Amino acid sequence: KLYYVMKNDLLLKDAITKNILIITHAFLPDLDGGIIVAYDYANLLVDLGHKVTVLSKEYKNLIQSTKFTYIQVPNKYGEYFWMYNYGTFLKNMDLDGFDLILLNQCPSAAIAGKYFSKEQLSRTVPIIQGVEVEWVYRNVDLKSNLFYNVFLRMKHYHRKCLMSCRKIVSVSDFHRQKVISAGDFQSISNKFQVIYTGIDKELFREIPSDFRKQIDAFDKDILLTVSRIEKMKGLAEMLSVYKRLIEKNDRYIWVIIGDGPYLQSLKEEVKREGLATSVIFLGRRNRDELSYYYSAADCFWLLSNYDECLPLVYLEAQACGIPAIGRKKGGTQETIRNRRTGFLVKSDEECLEILLNREYRYIEKDALRDFSASFDKIQATQSLIS
Repeated sequence: KLYYVMKNDLLLKDAITKNILIITHAFLPDLDGGIIVAYDYANLLVDLGHKVTVLSKEYKNLIQSTKFTYIQVPNKYGEYFWMYNYGTFLKNMDLDGFDLILLNQCPSAAIAGKYFSKEQLSRTVPIIQGVEVEWVYRNVDLKSNLFYNVFLRMKHYHRKCLMSCRKIVSVSDFHRQKVISAGDFQSISNKFQVIYTGIDKELFREIPSDFRKQIDAFDKDILLTVSRIEKMKGLAEMLSVYKRLIEKNDRYIWVIIGDGPYLQSLKEEVKREGLATSVIFLGRRNRDELSYYYSAADCFWLLSNYDECLPLVYLEAQACGIPAIGRKKGGTQETIRNRRTGFLVKSDEECLEILLNREYRYIEKDALRDFSASFDKIQATQSLIS
């Protein structure tokens, strides 16, 4: 006990000396995995004793009462010319006063590549966790490619940043290899470091929940999905699987948490298929509410068609004591231990068989706890700034 107290005191004393800037073009109230990563890191760094400033684009309804200093870049030239908004703003910002600059997601690295000096770039750490490949290095959309990579020259500036930065952090080994290959970064592959984004173990843990009672599901198996509701998340395919599942055995209830552009269409499809009584839409929920729903469910499933970098929902579910089912692709493969903490499926048919046989019942709670515990947010934060 004394050892850990002394160790934490030493970490705190060391942390006080660091003044850290996080540039994240998108931030709250927008919501996706990359934004949550930036928000969590900002709070954790403050908790460790650092002075933290977050810089993002301008929002009408900005978040309030933050532990860190929050600055927004005025939308002077319009949302399409966001890079120039930053250029004007950064001219009057004392970047040399920061010991470390964290660049969250793709636009931030391009901004740094365009406006930072070589010395300033040497103090940056880009966090790659998004659409670096699809948007910058292998953009096959002609209109998008012309605007971003010819007019804004994002590929040039993003590459300049990665070549000159202190180190490059990837949230999964899958994404690390993907960016190295797409951007031809073999010569600097040693600069890439995989740091798995940690989860909040105090927030995501198994807790008492009466949600099953609320929906009168004592004799049912609850399948839970937490996701942004868009078609590429695989929700149409999941509905097809669920329809066949219910036709064979009506013991299941599907609970869906989230919001997005595909939500209304999905609701209409559920009604057309006659499944409205067994599919429950809860809409968007705050992160601190999610454990209540995870803890009541029997299995988490999300068959995303994206090459996800490191989708945290699978880890959150496992930390709350329920197995997870995801596609065997992308960074999802690093968030589930196949047949030990959940299932990595190659097809919808394989998923259907697992659900029909209720194979998730045989996953051990200890395996779930041990695996999710390895994704530690404090260790991740300390590795990020080391």
